[in-house]
Amino acid sequence: MKKGLILVVAFILAATMVFGAGQQEVAKDKLTFAVIPMFVGHPWFERCEYGAKKAAEDLDINLVYLGPEKADAARQLDIFQDQVNKGVDAILVAVSEADMWEVPIANAIKQGIPVFGFDIGGPGTIWLASGWETVQSGINIAEGVVKDIGGKGKVAILTGSLGSPFLAARQRASESVFAKYPDIEVIGVFPTEDDYEKALSASESILQANPDLAGFACMTTTCVPASARATENAGLGGKVSIWGVAMGQQNADYVKRGTVKGGLILDSGKMTYLGMQIAYDYVTKDGKLPTGGEEYGWAGKPVTVVADKASYAPDVLLTAENVDDFEF
Repeated sequence: MKKGLILVVAFILAATMVFGAGQQEVAKDKLTFAVIPMFVGHPWFERCEYGAKKAAEDLDINLVYLGPEKADAARQLDIFQDQVNKGVDAILVAVSEADMWEVPIANAIKQGIPVFGFDIGGPGTIWLASGWETVQSGINIAEGVVKDIGGKGKVAILTGSLGSPFLAARQRASESVFAKYPDIEVIGVFPTEDDYEKALSASESILQANPDLAGFACMTTTCVPASARATENAGLGGKVSIWGVAMGQQNADYVKRGTVKGGLILDSGKMTYLGMQIAYDYVTKDGKLPTGGEEYGWAGKPVTVVADKASYAPDVLLTAENVDDFEF
């Protein structure tokens, strides 16, 4: 009786060990990508996690999504190094304090773990998946204003710092569009230092001096809600075209009231989805990287700048129907 019981137990243990080994082997056969945001808990990075999860499901791979609870470069580096030590198949990172990251990223790549950037990325990453590419976003803003105002009227360009090369490139792209229309007058470029109160004051002053203003072209996210409030305060809500890079939450009411018809939001989920897709192609297709013109499913067709090793997810127009989807 005891001998029979021992044999049964031994059989069960052996079967369990074999089955367990099989489970581990299946899991091991799946690729594992780690996505490490600057921090977690913010709606922006929660949307990043949504995009990463969506990509992991579509690609049938494992996802590790980890970050510090607040912007903490040392803690983020610890998380990064832990994933390197675990031998994940690829890492995507959006870093804080970039100077601290050059050596760790380079070392990970030397160890055979490809590192990609998303959002602001990091120094020395193989490729960056971001959004709001400067030239195309500037073109989109200006073309939206032109369409709204029928190719004629006064337009004010609101920007952040005049010393920002990034914003200057977006501004030049917008100006190149406006220059094609002889009946459009750009009355000036107004710096706001990306400060809401300064942007609001500048917008109010512009409207007072130009009650016939046709549109605002906004180079920074701060300028959209500021110019929207100024137009509403002046009784011109919905009568002045407002286009620019925008966030969702701070513009939700303006969009629903029709004051802002041209808020171009960067869907941060599409950045991580795009980055995961690019990393997957690199890992599974002998180092394949974007060359331009590729489609990436839910992320759409990005603007790819090969010289910069970057692909930019297309912006999304905020509407009354979708604005509540973006809780940032």
